[in-house]
Amino acid sequence: MPESSNTSGKSRSRLRLVEGSCDRIAALVGAPNTGKSTLFTVLTGKHTSIANWPGVTVDIEIGRYYSAGKTVCIIDLPGTYGLIPTSPEETVTREILSREKPDLIVVVLDLSQPETSLNLIVQAAEAFPGRLLIAATKAQLAHALGVHFDVERLSHILGVKVVVTSALEGIGIGELREAIAEYNGGGRIRVDYGVLEQVVSELEGDPQTLEASEKTGYSPRFIAAQLLYGDNHLYRELESVGLEALAAKGRRAREEARRRFGIDPQILIVEARLKTVEKISRSCIVRRSPASTRWQRLGDAFMHPILGPLLSLAGLLVTFLVVFAVNTGFPLNVILAKMGHARAAEILEDYNLSGILDMFFTWLAGQVKAVVPGQLGELLGDGIIGGVGFVLSFVPLIAMVYASIAILEDSGLAARMAVSIHPLLKRFGLSGKSIFPLVMGLGCNVPAVLSTKALPEEERFRAVFSVPFIPCQARLVVITAFTAALIRGALAQTLAITTVYVEAFIAAGLTSIIAAKYVQPVIYRRLGLPPAEEHPELLMEIPPLHAPHWKVVYWNVRDNTAHFLRKAGTVVFLLAIVTWALLSYGPHGYTENVNDSFGAMLGDVAGMITHLFQVPKGPDRILGIGLVDGLIAKEGVLTAIAISLGSGSNTIKAVRSLGLTPLQSLAYLVLITLYFPCIATLAAMVSTVKSKKLAAAYAVYTILLAILFSTVTYWIGKLLLNI
Repeated sequence: MPESSNTSGKSRSRLRLVEGSCDRIAALVGAPNTGKSTLFTVLTGKHTSIANWPGVTVDIEIGRYYSAGKTVCIIDLPGTYGLIPTSPEETVTREILSREKPDLIVVVLDLSQPETSLNLIVQAAEAFPGRLLIAATKAQLAHALGVHFDVERLSHILGVKVVVTSALEGIGIGELREAIAEYNGGGRIRVDYGVLEQVVSELEGDPQTLEASEKTGYSPRFIAAQLLYGDNHLYRELESVGLEALAAKGRRAREEARRRFGIDPQILIVEARLKTVEKISRSCIVRRSPASTRWQRLGDAFMHPILGPLLSLAGLLVTFLVVFAVNTGFPLNVILAKMGHARAAEILEDYNLSGILDMFFTWLAGQVKAVVPGQLGELLGDGIIGGVGFVLSFVPLIAMVYASIAILEDSGLAARMAVSIHPLLKRFGLSGKSIFPLVMGLGCNVPAVLSTKALPEEERFRAVFSVPFIPCQARLVVITAFTAALIRGALAQTLAITTVYVEAFIAAGLTSIIAAKYVQPVIYRRLGLPPAEEHPELLMEIPPLHAPHWKVVYWNVRDNTAHFLRKAGTVVFLLAIVTWALLSYGPHGYTENVNDSFGAMLGDVAGMITHLFQVPKGPDRILGIGLVDGLIAKEGVLTAIAISLGSGSNTIKAVRSLGLTPLQSLAYLVLITLYFPCIATLAAMVSTVKSKKLAAAYAVYTILLAILFSTVTYWIGKLLLNI
């Protein structure tokens, strides 16, 4: 195991290669032409030096960077196809790994030709178990070539963290820097050596082999296998540390195996490792062939400077509208209601995927409350089961959204859509790739925020703070309810809804610009990173069109849904319970009247905001309770208002009874749309930016921006109406 970082700084300063103290030393290993050197340059910038391994004329480059409070030193080792040296460069790589014993070995996996890298990965996992990290490179090139690799499956097989990167585009670089600084290492594999297995196991358990493992850094199993392989380099290493007897024993065992099985053990060792590589390849790699010329013409249409953006936006809107219609009924429910089919719209609203899940958890909560009466039953039913139901209600939506994105990406259409939209988004410090989370945000901000992790680091920082301003379908429910109840006339209602959406997109664009010009440079300076471009260029491979493969789609859905449940789901669940408690308890204990709860007291404070657009006493508190309940889900605004006024499920009646003017309604809708993203979105942001402080600061920023926009909207409207 690697030595701890708090002691390695001083001891590492005595190493032959690394001058000065390092909290952690990592060795970067990979086959030639895998993008290793490019990755090293991007990771370390200009903070590099040249060293030379004694006895050879092979240059070793050393780089440094600062991350997570640690000074990280990276040794860029010569390219090697495996750990059995066939050249001076490969000999140097193996010697440094065994003699210098770096804290972490970062093995480069070239996703464009993964079989070349897997042999080295298998050998490294066998030789140095518990010290590996895999950096997968050339992600965009692999996609362009129709090569897809299931990195999650590889991570599971080897028990090692895999970070997907694209050095030229900056994808995954920040995550890799952090992983190298903080990750304690993993990776191990047990190769089945077939007829040699018994001999390997006997050598592996030999006390001398265990001693050799301590002195050389190799695992006992790797030493045993290499003794049978006839590894002259290992024989010399053992003899140099006083283990001549083990080297001689290995030679005898090798000769006995040759006579017994009638074949050179070296061949059996190589075949066993290649079978392991082939097994991993079969389970992790999918290759697709280009589509016909007819489909290539369709791809050309998406790249057209005028037709391309229209086709891209139309295609994305139709794709995500279908997904959201299946999950939530929107927008078909609105269309059916406008056409006079109110009953059909109600059925669609109740019997979509989210509605069915909601009915199930409502029924389950009722059963629990019937069995467990009192406050405990309310906690179990409405709090815990309600929280679980709220988390799981996102799963079908997230799964279908990511399935849609995977189909677009695997087919090659996604790259063409990004190129066509790029000139427009570039003005706001974003690239064409951001179109996917932005359009997705019209349905739900949660998967939209999660999808930003596929963006380059500097762009992800901007997009993740812009996306939550896009009005999701939950906010649209509130917007349509208020406009229908308090604003008369189809033209006025249309203008009101349009105003809210325009202001939301302005807020998103403004936030991206502010993040690019003022916030991001400060954070990057603190991290010691080079400044990011304010207007990013779009660098990506344009893959040939081909039919998407179900395996690739499944991998995307599985990984991203699991990421949501693992990272954001826990936070959503806990915050859902906290919000329930705020609305269920007050100064006098448990209460069924929301007006007597702590949430209502917070509502009094939040309601003061509405005084800025002249909402009178009384309605201000109810609107404030709506703001508090809207923290958990934006449609909760309507529920809170209806419950506070005793109107049951008749939300339109409740909203009308508030007595707001059309201008006050418009200002409140702007406030609801822009203030604090729902807790699920905020949890997704925390899991994406990996900073609770940054997410909390962003929440405060949204509240202040929402207050500014809503107040300005009201007073400008009042001024115009008085003219």
